Amino acid sequence: MTGSGFLLPLSATLLSTLIPALSLSLSPRSLSTTQPSVTYDLGSNFSLIWNADASQISIQSGETQDIIWATVPGTSFVSASAGNDSVEAANGNFKITQVDQDSCLDQSVASVAQSSDGGVIVGGELSTCIGVGTLSGGETSARYTLQFSIPQGFTDRVAFSLDVTGSTNHSFPLKKAFLSYQSDASEDFYGFGAQPSFASLKGQSIPIFSREQGAGRGDEPLTTLANLNSFFSGGDKFTTYTAIPQYITTDGHVFYLTEQYTAYTNFDLTQPDVVTVRYDGLSVEGHVAKVSPGKNSVLLDAVELLTEYTGRMPVLPTWVDKGAVLGIQGGQDKVDGIIIEALNSSTPIAAVWLQDWVGTHSQTGPYVKISRLWWNWENDEVLYPNWTSFVQNLRDTYDIRTLSYVNTFLANVSTKSSGFKRNLYDEATSQHFLVQNTTINSTAIISSGPGLDAGIVDLTNGDTTTWFADVLANQVWNSNISGFMTDFGEYTPVSSDVALASGEDAFTYHSRYPLQWAQLNRQIVEDLDKTSEAVLFHRSASFLANRYINLFWAGDQNVNWDRNDGMKSVVPIMVHMGFSGYSQSHSDVGGYTTILSTVGNVTRSQELLGRWGELAAVSSAVFRSHEGNIPSVNAQFYSTSATYAYYAYNARLFAALATYRRHVLDNESTLRGWPLLRSPVIYHTADTAAREISYESFYLGSELYVAPVYDSQTFTVAVYLPGDTADGEGRTYTHVWSNVTYGGGQTVEVDAPYGQPAIFVVNNSTAVGIDELSEFVKKESGTVLSVE
Repeated sequence: MTGSGFLLPLSATLLSTLIPALSLSLSPRSLSTTQPSVTYDLGSNFSLIWNADASQISIQSGETQDIIWATVPGTSFVSASAGNDSVEAANGNFKITQVDQDSCLDQSVASVAQSSDGGVIVGGELSTCIGVGTLSGGETSARYTLQFSIPQGFTDRVAFSLDVTGSTNHSFPLKKAFLSYQSDASEDFYGFGAQPSFASLKGQSIPIFSREQGAGRGDEPLTTLANLNSFFSGGDKFTTYTAIPQYITTDGHVFYLTEQYTAYTNFDLTQPDVVTVRYDGLSVEGHVAKVSPGKNSVLLDAVELLTEYTGRMPVLPTWVDKGAVLGIQGGQDKVDGIIIEALNSSTPIAAVWLQDWVGTHSQTGPYVKISRLWWNWENDEVLYPNWTSFVQNLRDTYDIRTLSYVNTFLANVSTKSSGFKRNLYDEATSQHFLVQNTTINSTAIISSGPGLDAGIVDLTNGDTTTWFADVLANQVWNSNISGFMTDFGEYTPVSSDVALASGEDAFTYHSRYPLQWAQLNRQIVEDLDKTSEAVLFHRSASFLANRYINLFWAGDQNVNWDRNDGMKSVVPIMVHMGFSGYSQSHSDVGGYTTILSTVGNVTRSQELLGRWGELAAVSSAVFRSHEGNIPSVNAQFYSTSATYAYYAYNARLFAALATYRRHVLDNESTLRGWPLLRSPVIYHTADTAAREISYESFYLGSELYVAPVYDSQTFTVAVYLPGDTADGEGRTYTHVWSNVTYGGGQTVEVDAPYGQPAIFVVNNSTAVGIDELSEFVKKESGTVLSVE
């Protein structure tokens, strides 16, 4: 029976989904159903089916007959709770404890009806909302509506809109909405932004909130040491710079919240057959879709569908293909000297990245002085006295571009010993252009260590963005730079005394900041007509920010080999970001975070630097090094003749892959949103061993399969070569260094001396650029690298 224009009165008391924070365990209540299954036409060949016998909603594609979304039979699909989530914060580290009071145990469905615009509205009541709040105010109830429709311009997916209204307990009003629905127990989940610690996210409960990722993230003893040094600075396995409420699955399911819904969200995947989305608000909207097997990978088709909504990353300029981006600090003379040495070592150089162009401030750390940047966005007269001409001279003399550094802060430079032209902090403070603290009615101060106090640019203020865009155009882009690290974005405070110009709640707004930061910088680039030249690399990200960012950066890893926050964490970050629409990524070659302590130090070895360079050469869209947060105790590419040679070799390997890599970026990433770096599961969804691969191996494009070396003093690699693809195609893998061909579906062990990460050509491919890799292998076959 078709339900067009038909109002169906129903009565069904439904058991709510288990609310994880309360660990409730309930027995199913009896159901009273008197109506048969009813089908409603949603349009675009989609239909909604209300099955009263099972008390279940399902949405079906008429084209494929696939169920693209369904509730769990006999259980609630909507719930709500009261209470404010607890947030403790310090210096970009946010520890969130979910609070659920008056959690609703019952849901009734009062009506299912076709709306005038062709959608379907499900309405009813939430009741028996029992919890802490009832001790002071009695039992709570509320009404809800859950509407489904076809979103304008996207006829291959279905929009949902959930609203909870009319809470009866005014002392403890409901504040969070829950939506629960089916998942297959064998379905694996990918995306959710930068997620370093897992292959699939199935079985996890994933918070969506932008913050410092932490130093350690569960790797011990580093996480504990970091936490002892500063509040929650070690993080955990879910702390991440990105806030992307989205996923795709091996069954082809695509889910995301639409762009305006940026409040704290949690995806609970801990039950094998249920997904529960918890949103910190009573209204939330999103889209659901499902792709079916076709000529491409289901997961690639899902990414393509996702990025039709989000947009795709802008094109990377071709100059990045040339070679390395040298991360150097220390001033003009030091930069010149290192460039000459690097060129003499046969290093192909695309650019230098000079983050200290603004000058440095010495801070006393626990064991050694560290150098911090002055966030005032003008060149320092001591380190770079001739900044504009210096930048131009590098281009004219060596054909080397310059990248600089900008972030979301303005530091008070009144104590800067080398002087300043403008104190942007004072200017912005006087005009309330920075995020405000209502207690003092002035700038909300973010302290970044002794002697460095700063405010955060308030991007909700139109006057602020106009002023700051002018600063960046006239003090940063006025030199012939080619871009910069577009740092931070995750620090916006959320306490009750924070005031934004827009009047928005700071906790709700917080994860939108990275999107506005990306928008602002992209708009400046477009206004200056530098889109074909500029590279802006970000670590913080929100849903849809990918349409403004042409390079994602994996953030601050520890300078070690560890799983959750060392070298091994880089590939999973890039994999999940690729599933979230961020197709072009890279990492700091050698990592960033150095840890000095009484129980042991974490400093960068020459071997780690070399092996990380190999990883970057065969995985990243850009090859860029970083000196780290304490350069003096870390091996640098310019430390010795051996480090120069190893770095130069890795840069040459990166350049040898330029044609192949660019072909993938131009024909797949730009046009379809497909990531450059791809998890094996993309092509082998039925291969259980491939599903378990996290950092160990990956595809670069579709024609190269790579297994880097991730451990010290390791000179062979045991690598699993996936077997048949989803369409049954068998695979062969030819090891480029030995020219031995292996069949898929087995684990093989190959030699991996310094400079030879395991690289395989898939199915004897002759794709564009593969011949240049072959030429590199022949030419460099006699190269011997060492670490001292």
